[in-house]
Parts: sequence; structure tokens; C-alpha cells
Amino acid sequence: LNHPFGEQRKTLQILGSCNGLLALVDDKDGIFLWNPSTRKSQVLPFNEIGFSSPSSTYYGFGYDPISDDYKLIRMVQSHGNNDEYFHSEAKVYSLRSNCWRRIKDVCFYHKFSREFGFLANNALHWMVFKTPQSRNQELVGFDLGSEEFRFLELPDGCLDQILRFHIKAMGGDICLTSTYRETNNFVVDVWIMKEYGVKQSWFKLISWKEPYFMPCSIVALPVAFSKDGDEVLFFIGYKWFNWGRRIDSFVWYDLGSQVVEDVVIRGIPTSFDVNLYVDSLVPLNWSTVSL
Repeated sequence: LNHPFGEQRKTLQILGSCNGLLALVDDKDGIFLWNPSTRKSQVLPFNEIGFSSPSSTYYGFGYDPISDDYKLIRMVQSHGNNDEYFHSEAKVYSLRSNCWRRIKDVCFYHKFSREFGFLANNALHWMVFKTPQSRNQELVGFDLGSEEFRFLELPDGCLDQILRFHIKAMGGDICLTSTYRETNNFVVDVWIMKEYGVKQSWFKLISWKEPYFMPCSIVALPVAFSKDGDEVLFFIGYKWFNWGRRIDSFVWYDLGSQVVEDVVIRGIPTSFDVNLYVDSLVPLNWSTVSL
């Protein structure tokens, strides 16, 4: 698709996808909303960061059914060497009002340069640290209706001996994928939270021992269920461990037989990211739509 934001080679990152709308940011931190189906787009108003020290920015995008509004949250954090100072601010953009609002500052820390929240159960989520010194990451959610943050508990032991993990939404629920070494084997576990916010509702959907693509792969992420719910589509990425011989790909994992089947897609690039998108006719001129 040709995007409407200047040069086609311009660097764009997807901040989030919801109901057919994409939130995008360019290399100059300009933010846009775009509906590829209708070819309509909207440039978000510029909003300055409240402090001048070097900072990192974190985003999330989703729909709030309570206010019938699409919202984008921007969190900016800055802290000096040895945590000699810490600044943060959080703002929410409303598509309906086409403006930014300052909200209560966050009570946690990000340690990576840029992370994008994922949407599940009408809330946006990130993995964060409760203190600058903490080595253990925690799951935090931002309720799009109340615009408040809350911590959610992870399943016991899921991150104890982990090599890498990823957390996202799948089938409307929170999904945690952990990869670790067990004796001489690699294992990929997939956990699902069936009742939002309830620790006891976590269950292990998949424990995939000795996946054929390991140890060369650095990413094995579940993307979606099949229509009948019997299979899970995995994205297999090699972008951080590519010796020039691997191509990012997809496989189907059968939940019953545990058989893995390659998905052949011709003409795809060697390396790519995956985002779910569903066609829709959602308009972008919501400020003129009556409640």
C-alpha cells in the first residue's frame, strides 16, 4: 500500500492497529492515523514534551467503547545516569476531540528506547519495571475508559529461567510466550489469561519442545488462531540472528497432534514485522460525529 505521508521510502512505525485504523509515527515523531481501506488519514496535532532532557517515548493505541472514542497514549520518560533524576509525563489523544490531555504520571519505569502497547480487554499493556533497580519485569495495563493504570500478575515461574519472552493479545486475550532451555532442549511455552486480571486464570496452551527452527531463531510468536480454533499461526523471525540464510516465515501448529506445517507465501521480504489488520470503514472525522 502507498501511504499518504510523503516519500514512500520514509520510515514509518506502526504504533497500533484497531478496528481498521492504524496509528503511525515517522522518523521525526510526527503521528498519523490512517484507514488504508478508505485511504483517509489524519495528522495528530503537535504536542511538546514537558522537559528538555534526553528521553524515551512509549505509545499505545486503542478503542474505548465507553466513550465511543479512539485514544492514543504517549508516555515520555527521562532519567539520568545512576538514576540521579527521573522525569515522566503521560498524555492521551482523543480522536473525537482531536486534542491531547495530560493525565496522571506513571508509577513505573521503562528501560527500552521505544515500546508499543498492545490492546486487550479494552486496555493497553506494556512490560515495565516497578523500580529502576528491578530486574524483574511486570505487566501493567492502562484502562481506556477510566484512564488509570493497574498491574496484572503473571503466572508463577513463567519467567524464572527464560531466554526471551513476548507478550501480546491473541483471540482477544492476553498471551505470553516464553522461550527457555530445558536440559539440552529449547522449549516455547504459550500462556493465555482467560479471565482478565485474574492470576489463577492463566493456563498453558502450548509447550513446544525442540521446535525445529531453534536455536537459530530469536523470535517464535503466536499470531492468531485458525477459524476452528484447532491450530495456532506462529511467526518465525530471524532478524537478530540471521546468518544470511534464513527468511522470516509462518507455520501452523496443531494443538491436538502438535504437528507443525510450513506456510508458503511467495514474494515476501527476507525480514519483516507482523501486525494484525482488519478492513473497516471507520471514519477519521469523529469530531463532527454526534454522540
